[in-house]
Amino acid sequence: MRKVFMMAGDVASAVINEAGGPPEWLSLALDASPLDVRSLLAQGVDPFATVMEAASGIEFGGSLVIDAPFNPSPLRRILAGRGFSSYGRKLNEGHWRVFFHLDGGVDWESGAEVDVGPEGAMTWREEDGLHIDVRKLTPPNPMLAILRLIERAGPGETVVVHHEREPHFLAPELAERGWRIARVSSEVVNVRLWLERMS
Repeated sequence: MRKVFMMAGDVASAVINEAGGPPEWLSLALDASPLDVRSLLAQGVDPFATVMEAASGIEFGGSLVIDAPFNPSPLRRILAGRGFSSYGRKLNEGHWRVFFHLDGGVDWESGAEVDVGPEGAMTWREEDGLHIDVRKLTPPNPMLAILRLIERAGPGETVVVHHEREPHFLAPELAERGWRIARVSSEVVNVRLWLERMS
């Protein structure tokens, strides 16, 4: 599960809160010193263990604040399962601040649940499509997981792949199934590929 922190989707809105405004508990979290994991990620170090260690020391009613280069949606889902509500703000490009409050997880970034496939790939849904993280999987599991996912993707749905590297053998397999790689984005520890059906 170490890879979970580094999965992130592009989120267009500057503030993520489905209720339409900041939660009441946010004022309790504003004084907490942020745990800034951006430098760790820039060095290629996975901060998941560091974040979980910090979270384990929070008492009920306490807060944890994380500064990250993106909105760490899967991490927020995991901490919600451990009783944390969360609220995220995009402060500027490449800088998100996510506030966590240990209150039973009654108010957090809701949305799709994370599913774990037979190969160990994690999938979830965001506004820009169906996401799958195949990092840390050994070949041929990334390919198998991606091909299985496109088979169940809905009409016109985009599949966003999170990978450690650009998979050169994926394109011909996709073409055989009527899919293509529409674009690629290379970031630290996260190469993303947007897959679409051919028109």
